[in-house]
Amino acid sequence: MSRLDVMMLALGWVLVIEGFTPMVAPGFWKESISRFLDEPDRALRITGLLLVALGLAIIWIV
Repeated sequence: MSRLDVMMLALGWVLVIEGFTPMVAPGFWKESISRFLDEPDRALRITGLLLVALGLAIIWIV
């Protein structure tokens, strides 16, 4: 498997996982998103930073 194949496979899985909740429980998904809108920008930036760091760590390990 080439690197491009692996990246496309990973992207596909991300889309499947991200799309699962709005497909199965749209009300819960809307409620979760609305909670994010109420959070201060600083909290969202910290959350984003942690997610990026975790993603980069996983990529580096693999």
